[in-house]
Amino acid sequence: MNGATLARSDNKNKRGYVMNLYKINFTHYAPKDSKEGIITYLVASDDEQVYEYIKSEPSINESGLYNSWKHDEEECVEGFDIYDEKFNWIGHESFKEKMIRLGGEMYDEYADVSDAYYGVTHYGWELVKESVLEEDISILMENIHLVVLD
Repeated sequence: MNGATLARSDNKNKRGYVMNLYKINFTHYAPKDSKEGIITYLVASDDEQVYEYIKSEPSINESGLYNSWKHDEEECVEGFDIYDEKFNWIGHESFKEKMIRLGGEMYDEYADVSDAYYGVTHYGWELVKESVLEEDISILMENIHLVVLD
């Protein structure tokens, strides 16, 4: 994962993918308090790339994004049933597909917070802007902490 080349005037990276701006969020639950916030902004081609980035547990701002997504992906081989708003079964999805559909564990109403003695942190993401131009990426890189995936 390295920085994007900023010499092009279109909104595609060097592999030809349209780049989107995402906001990486967190919610931390603990016995005495909780907090929510933004960890960083990320430029990536799609939600799957954002999922893989968070799953890799990168170090950002001198702290890590620690999660169990690798473990959950391996452990939950049977996947999850999907129901519509009337509770009709409409399909099946893997852990990864579920996280991508929801935008992360933070937005999963059934996410486990039972082992919160030391605290539990859930991560998620939101699409801020589609088709980000290279000029916009350059400006953001100068002004905020921004991770750019090629």
